[in-house]
Amino acid sequence: MVHSCDTASNYTTNTTFETNLDTALNTLPTTNSGLGFFNISIGQGTNTVNSIALCRGDINPDVCQSCLSDSIVKLRQICPNQKEAVGYYDYCMLKYSDKNILRQTGFSYQQLVNPEKVIDISQFNEDLRPLLNNLKREAAAGDSLRKFACGNSTGDVANIYALVECTPDLSELQCNNCLEDSFSKINEILNGAIAGRIVKPMCAFRYKTWKFFNQSTNLNIPVPSRPSEKVAVKNVHVRQVVKWIIK
Repeated sequence: MVHSCDTASNYTTNTTFETNLDTALNTLPTTNSGLGFFNISIGQGTNTVNSIALCRGDINPDVCQSCLSDSIVKLRQICPNQKEAVGYYDYCMLKYSDKNILRQTGFSYQQLVNPEKVIDISQFNEDLRPLLNNLKREAAAGDSLRKFACGNSTGDVANIYALVECTPDLSELQCNNCLEDSFSKINEILNGAIAGRIVKPMCAFRYKTWKFFNQSTNLNIPVPSRPSEKVAVKNVHVRQVVKWIIK
């Protein structure tokens, strides 16, 4: 999990803003859209608190509610007097701010990267992008309740499992652009890692070389073939690395 606290904007205890923040976060878990998106705004003017949360589209409601409840406690502890904070967890994301959040995409990103690398980084990056592009189109075309897609493909270097999601308040174009901006960091930040995530409050993607989600769209994106001997060696390497990481 990763967190970001905006230290440029703080509040003091026993103020109207703190009261509104308490109310917003206590009420947030009751605002489920039905598919794991939560949002509420409390207060007026400089004391306004906007809060949103998004659960991963493949998890059940109990896991979603548990993640949200835990994240509310943890984020307040880590960012004890910041007016703006965001936390990214395995199954959910939580953000609150004194600024508008809905339908905004201009937020900075965070990354989580497995240090282990595949053998052929260039080929792996080429295999990853078609899968993400297809998932992006599927997620962006979702409705106002859910913008989520997951799937897998078989590449020359490894099998790849990925999911992408946007908060459903975004338009199709906004979701597409938010994810595309995140994908542009693949070569720079992830660059052949066997697992990685790039997350923003409004959109996120993650991938691993083993299955980690609870459903599959089975996209099976075709990739260029390579000599069978080299493919076998690379796939054995990846399976061994994955086994070590899981342990």
